[in-house]
Amino acid sequence: MIFYGIVFTIGAVGGYSLTRLILKRRERTFATPKFVAKKKEIVESKEIIVEEPKDFEELVKLLKDKFMMSDVTLSTTDGFPIASTIEDPEEISALAPELLKSVGRVLKSRDFIISSKDRKIAVFEINPEIICTIQADRDIHFVEIEKIREEILKFMEVRA
Repeated sequence: MIFYGIVFTIGAVGGYSLTRLILKRRERTFATPKFVAKKKEIVESKEIIVEEPKDFEELVKLLKDKFMMSDVTLSTTDGFPIASTIEDPEEISALAPELLKSVGRVLKSRDFIISSKDRKIAVFEINPEIICTIQADRDIHFVEIEKIREEILKFMEVRA
C-alpha cells in the first residue's frame, strides 16, 4: 500500500512539474513583445473596407449579405416597390402594407415575424412612408430587425 502511495506521489509531482515546464516554455515562446507586434501588424493589414451603398438597390443587396437573409424588399406604405433582391417584388410590396395593417392591428405592433417550418418573414415599418420585408430560411430576431432599420435610416439620413 505504501508502495502505491509513493508511486502515485512521484507521478503526480512529476506530471505537475512537466506540465509547468511545458507551459512556461510556451509562454516565453509565444508571448514576447516582438511576436505580439508581428501578429498585430498582420491583423491591422487585413482590415476590410466596405463601400457605402449608392442607391436603394445596393443597400438591399448589402443588407441581404450582411444579415444573411434570403430576400430584402423595401416598399412604400401604398404597396409600391422601392428596391428588392427579388426579381418581381410587386406581390410582396403590395402584400406588406396589408399585413402591417391587419396583423399589426391584432398584435398592436409595427414589427412582426411570420414563421413557417421552412421560411421566416419579418415585416416592419422603417418610417411612416417605408416598409421593409425580410425573408430568411433561419430564425429572424428582433435585434436584427432593429439593426436593419438603423442601417436603412442611416442611409436615408446621408442621402437627405
